Parts: sequence; structure tokens; C-alpha cells
Amino acid sequence: MTTVRAYAPGIYARSEELVQATRDLDRGRTTEEAVARRQREDLEYFLEAQRAAGLDYLSDGLLNWQDIFRPFAEAAEGLSFGPLTRFLNTNTFYRAPVATAEPPRLREPLSEPHFRFAQGLPAGSWVATLPSPHALAKWAQGELDVRAVAEGVLKPQLTWLVEHGCALVVLQEPALFEKERDLYGLAAALEVLSGPLPLALQLPFGDAGELLGELLELPVDAIGVDFYSTDVRALPRPFPKTLLAGVLDARNSLLEEPEEVARFARRLLEELEGELHLVPNGDLQFVPEKIARQKVLRLGEAARILKEEA
Repeated sequence: MTTVRAYAPGIYARSEELVQATRDLDRGRTTEEAVARRQREDLEYFLEAQRAAGLDYLSDGLLNWQDIFRPFAEAAEGLSFGPLTRFLNTNTFYRAPVATAEPPRLREPLSEPHFRFAQGLPAGSWVATLPSPHALAKWAQGELDVRAVAEGVLKPQLTWLVEHGCALVVLQEPALFEKERDLYGLAAALEVLSGPLPLALQLPFGDAGELLGELLELPVDAIGVDFYSTDVRALPRPFPKTLLAGVLDARNSLLEEPEEVARFARRLLEELEGELHLVPNGDLQFVPEKIARQKVLRLGEAARILKEEA
């Protein structure tokens, strides 16, 4: 029986209290300490939900990340950040990275508070989310080489994650849906990153159907597919890698029924040679926190149904 896992990588939804605290900080009505305290409370609540759901890997929800790029734009020589830019067809925005020098170099790996599990959880129990080197390079203003981004910015971070007990790294890759994608550059960049940790390349909120054949040639352990945008019939058969199946819609507040999710997952299991990982189709930050929590619980229930059948 194919191994089934479930987890919720990416940026998690903030509570109403954390959103308000952040606004108050911007307006000088509260302190950074109060916001940090609220972030810790949100983290504990999110961890509680993941444990209650029985998820196989835990995530810290990147609760103090404004977007997937900005921490690296702030921490790397040769990078800065520019104007607010809409993230795909969502109602959220990111600060576009700006190339100021070539090649970019991470001054030092991100640690606390960006990754909150280094001191608290057993090794091998948590998953990290990073931008794909291709997305970071292609969505930056100015010229950036994809391989140079991998070598100078993401590889030092990956080394830090290995040393601090991370089990799996999900690389978010939204830029492959654009016409000027660089699969050759992405492949070279992933060669730089491959080895120390399992890597999953996740394509959120888009139709990956026409790309899947080429993606299977990339040096990653897993491919993430949004099955709300991608027809299941586009999946190459048999699928030789681990599949991160986007089976929860992170842009819709409608709650999925665990039995229906499990029924769809059974179809996927028939086509896989690798493992099946059940995940949302993107960051859960796009729905209210109370909805996101319910989606996490239902994700775990769907995985439990499949595991019990095994």
C-alpha cells in the first residue's frame, strides 16, 4: 500500500486578533512585544489544530512572514524589495524582490523568529516552506540567475534546516505558469539544492497539466499539483514521484467533506509509484483562520480514512 501523509505547508491564516495587533503596530497603538506574543499564541493554536488532526508533519505557518519572498529580500546581499504586487489572481500582495547586485548572497540563514521549530520539536517532525529559486529569480525586478539564487540564497538556508531537524522542504513555484518560464534554469538550480533533504516542488493555484511530463524530469522528490485547477486525467501514469495532492481549496471558504477527499485520493493511489501527500492547494492564509482550522481538521480526517483502509 502506498504511504499516505498529510500536512499543511505554507503561510497559515492569521487570527483576527493577530491581524488587528499588526494594524495597531503600524499605527503606533501597540508594541512589537505584544504582536510577538499574539504570534506565539496563534502558533500554539495552529499546532494544536495540526496535532488534533493527526497530521504527519507539523508546520509553524510562517506567521510572521509578510510573504514568501520578503524575508530573503531583507536578509540577502544583492536583494531588496520593491512595490506591492498582486500574488497570482488572489487578493493578497507581495513585495517584489529587487536585484541590486549579482550574485545575491544570504548574509546568514534565517532562524528565529522566521523558523520557530529549531528548539521545540523532535528532528524529522516538521516541514519548511521556501520560495522556489525560479520563482524568486523570475518575479524579481532586475536580472537574477536562477542557479545563482539557489547557490547564494537558498542553499545556505537548506543547510540550516538540515542541521535543525527539518524533515521536508516545500518549494513554492508559482512562476512556472508564465510564458517566460525557465525549466532549464530551474533544473540546474534544483541540482544545487538536491541531496540533504527531500524537496517538493509545489505549483499552487494553477493548471500544471501541460508541465507535468517535464516536471517529472526535475531533480526533486515530489511534485505538488493543485487538483482544483488541474484535471486528474493530465497526471502521467504511473506517477513515479511522491505526489503532493492539493485536495483542499485554500482560496475558498467552503469546507470539503473528508469522505469526498478520501474518495478522490483513492483514484490517485491507483496511479502512484511514490507516496501520496495530502495538502492544501496553496497557502491557507487566503481564508479566515476559523475556516483554515476546519480545513486542517478535515484534511487529517481524510488521511485517517485512507490509512485505516490500508
